[in-house]
Amino acid sequence: MKKCTLILMVILTIVACKKEKEDSTAVATETSDSTFTKTSDSISTPNCITLEGYYTSADSKKKAEWVKQRGDSVCPCTLEESVLATHRVKGTVTNQKEKYVISWGKLKNIIKNYGYDKYLRLEVNNKKQEVLGVSMVPDYENGTYSFSTALIRSLAKRYVKNDNAEFHFSFAILDKSVEPAVVIQVNDPSNRISVNEIYFDYSTDPSKKDKNPKLNIPL
Repeated sequence: MKKCTLILMVILTIVACKKEKEDSTAVATETSDSTFTKTSDSISTPNCITLEGYYTSADSKKKAEWVKQRGDSVCPCTLEESVLATHRVKGTVTNQKEKYVISWGKLKNIIKNYGYDKYLRLEVNNKKQEVLGVSMVPDYENGTYSFSTALIRSLAKRYVKNDNAEFHFSFAILDKSVEPAVVIQVNDPSNRISVNEIYFDYSTDPSKKDKNPKLNIPL
């Protein structure tokens, strides 16, 4: 049922972004996924694509290769809605450990303007289930607590109102899982919908955490 729900959400985002893609192609000739063309203002822009290619494979390594090559050409609204829907924790969060807190002002200076050419990785002490810090790495690696800048920017766009807003990272148990995951919370007192009410897990698939704690998401 959860799989069907996710597929439906992806289809809806593709439909919602149809107009966005049409607007993009109105100023650029049709090209392949990785081709760039000139607009009338002589500015290089990517030909907006969907995430159909990403969902074609179930293998996380192939997914990581796809987003590294084409992720930055995906239609912005398609990407934003998909990363938020994919990573959102829909079950219960329990046994939450101490939080690593960083302001949006500091975090955005770390992720800079990187796309899928780099990932934000958490430095952790797995034995103590403690998040120690963050750093940028060139590739997504299964088994690490890494996530895309697209996810972080999408969270900031939806829940952050100023640089003082905080991103909280912590180990926790999701649903019936035995193994802990790392969850994100966005806390911006000036934005009521963000204050520690919504959890996102970017290291694994939250909807399948109780079945396969090692299922990775490079999106």
